[in-house]
Amino acid sequence: MLLMTFILVVIFLLVVLFSAVHISIQYTYEKDNQYMIITVFLLKIRFFKKKYDLKAFGEEHNLFDGIHFESFPEKLNSLHQTWKEANRVMMNFLMKVRLHHFSWVTAGGTGDAFTTGIASGSIWSVKGIMTGYFLEKVQLKCKPYIYVEPNFQEMFVRTDLDCIVSIRFGQAILAIIKLTRRPIIIKKPGGRS
Repeated sequence: MLLMTFILVVIFLLVVLFSAVHISIQYTYEKDNQYMIITVFLLKIRFFKKKYDLKAFGEEHNLFDGIHFESFPEKLNSLHQTWKEANRVMMNFLMKVRLHHFSWVTAGGTGDAFTTGIASGSIWSVKGIMTGYFLEKVQLKCKPYIYVEPNFQEMFVRTDLDCIVSIRFGQAILAIIKLTRRPIIIKKPGGRS
């Protein structure tokens, strides 16, 4: 009886380790509202769902604090070094991730047709570069949907990002172990971290 229980527990653990964890991420940004909803599924059972208010987080950890025109090159170099370190750590992890759904819609305007057109083109190019880089690293299982909707009469901005990714549970555990062994340190201008 004890041997049978042990065998069932081992089989269950193997099934869990080789099954995929699906993570749904929904991000919304509006003028006074910024939040993210993360939902985690394992064996098609929802284990975790939480809504994070990112507006409060952004006020505490503002990336752009202390940036002035003269300190901008130093801050840009610091962000570049941080990005290189993060890229090195995340490369192996992202290659194991499967992307099942990707939708990124941005709407907005400046109130002036000329500047709205320029801003819309800039947003298209930034979104194209960011999604192209990200989609190059993951295993694509869907057709991504990217859209920018210019509004020439109003002054607002809203963006909605919705994606579903999956990774095998065992690979996720290994990635977390690797990330904890090599933490990403964000360096502030002046050499402080």
